[in-house]
Amino acid sequence: MNVLRDDKELANELVQCCDYSLFRARTAFFNRSLDIHGRLAEAERWMHEFMRCKRDLDELVRKKEEHDKLVQLVEVMKERGIDIAVIVRKSDGQ
Repeated sequence: MNVLRDDKELANELVQCCDYSLFRARTAFFNRSLDIHGRLAEAERWMHEFMRCKRDLDELVRKKEEHDKLVQLVEVMKERGIDIAVIVRKSDGQ
């Protein structure tokens, strides 16, 4: 999975959350002990949970993509002979 190393454990938990939520939504939809409205409401509740987990997972992926872009920018600057340490110090007011 394309997330930062420090985010891998959380990402795995979120994948499991997505999987479980989809399972529960499908189970609720086919639950014959509830009327159709009850089944749909329960399935929808689990779909909202799936979307929450997916949104958090998407954010971790976006964070990694942003990190990769910054790493690439630093490499380009180094290739051009630009010392980013000087830029960082100047932006900090030194």
